[in-house]
Amino acid sequence: MENRAYAILTGLFTVIFGAAAVAAFVWFRGDTKQYEEYELVSRYSVNGLYPQAEVRFRGIVVGKVASLQIDPQDTRNILVRILVERQVPITRGAYGQIGYQGVTGLAYVMLDDDGSNPARVARQGGAPGRVPMRSNVLDDLASTGQNLLKQASDLLQRLNSMASEENGQRLSQALANFESASAQLEPALRAIPQLTERAQRFFDEENARRLKNSLANLEQATGAIAPVAEDSRRVLASMRALSENLDRATAEISSEITETTLPKINTLVDQLTRDSRDLRQVLLQVEREPQSLLFGRPATAPGPGEPGFSGRK
Repeated sequence: MENRAYAILTGLFTVIFGAAAVAAFVWFRGDTKQYEEYELVSRYSVNGLYPQAEVRFRGIVVGKVASLQIDPQDTRNILVRILVERQVPITRGAYGQIGYQGVTGLAYVMLDDDGSNPARVARQGGAPGRVPMRSNVLDDLASTGQNLLKQASDLLQRLNSMASEENGQRLSQALANFESASAQLEPALRAIPQLTERAQRFFDEENARRLKNSLANLEQATGAIAPVAEDSRRVLASMRALSENLDRATAEISSEITETTLPKINTLVDQLTRDSRDLRQVLLQVEREPQSLLFGRPATAPGPGEPGFSGRK
């Protein structure tokens, strides 16, 4: 009996030890999947994302987050290093986003591909290939909310400036002017029925008939004026031709005077000038020697070198 109980205990110990050995082997062996390392570059907040968080490709878990750090070359960037199974096609058209799980709020990385570039992302000089991060719905809502808040703040500032004391005074003045204009407009509004009645009397059948007759008479007068206008055009054409002939005649007379008459007049004037000079000399001679009119001009005394010159006075 004791041998049988000992055998049962020995069997149970062997089974438990074997199970423990298998569990320890599996534990120490770890994950046997092969991963490729990538680096997500994000300019947006990665709040709630921690190492070992899931990485999903279109909803399927394909890896995990290895580390998070600030880009030393550009502090505006957050570098999220992830491990993705090698069989997952990460192309140059791939991008990442931050997702949140249900009510727990645990963050994970969502990978997707827009198909813009089918080339695979390769390592760059030993560094992991980089994949851009895009904003998610929450980021878009936060950005839109900030813009709305800014616009609301600007609107409130404008409303505040419009509601200033100076604008209030202007509004009060405008209302007062409007009230004054309305008071001045009231008599004109009361006179509108009278004006309407007068207009109706003016456009009654008798006045309409007179207006029609006036228009007919005007049309007849216009038809009678047409021949007169034609004759006027002919007269104007004749006067224009006469004016052109007169201009030509004037030009010919001017040319004749300039080329023939004026030179003769100039010669005559020169001759008259010389005769006037001679007459002046004669008059001066008569004024000095009036006896020359009776006895003629005295003989001129001989000068030096001439016959009869004595040299005595």
